[in-house]
This record gives sequence, structure tokens and C-alpha cells, in this order.
Amino acid sequence: MSSVEQICNQIQEIHARKNHDYAQEGNPYSNFDRAAIIASWFNDSTDKVFATMLGIKLARLAELLNGKTPKNESVFDSFLDLNTYSVIWHSERRDRRE
Repeated sequence: MSSVEQICNQIQEIHARKNHDYAQEGNPYSNFDRAAIIASWFNDSTDKVFATMLGIKLARLAELLNGKTPKNESVFDSFLDLNTYSVIWHSERRDRRE
């Protein structure tokens, strides 16, 4: 097996684990759909990015808290990610205001 094939196999394996954690059964794009709804609530493009990141993490939590067993990071890692994105967004908004 070539290095290219090995790398492609690694990508596929990681994608499968993450998609399991983030997306609804039958819709591999559901996390993006959910995040897009949340992002649509904002006008500013930077706010939309932060809302999208938070929306993707919330979509993951919805899957895991509704019965899926995580194949990648823990549920608590997602809570930490939500907190991190929120603090960064808060900081960015403060800096933008000053």
C-alpha cells in the first residue's frame, strides 16, 4: 500500500468516527444544517463563524446526549469546546468594541 493510500485510509477512518459523533443517522450533513440555522440568526460575518462553530458542537452534543456513544472525543470535551469558543467570541467582541 502506498503512502497516499495509507493517508487516504487514515482520513476515511477519522472522518467515519467524527461523522458518527456529529451527524444524525441518515443525514451526514445534519450538523452543518443545524449550525447554519444558528448562524442565520446573526448579521456580522465574524459572529456567524463563531455561531457556526458553537452550532456544530451543539449538534454533536445533541447526538451524544441522545444516546450515541462517542467514537472520538468525550461529551465533556465538547462542553469544554463550547466554553472555549464562547470565551474566544466574548474576547473578540470586546476587542472589536475597544
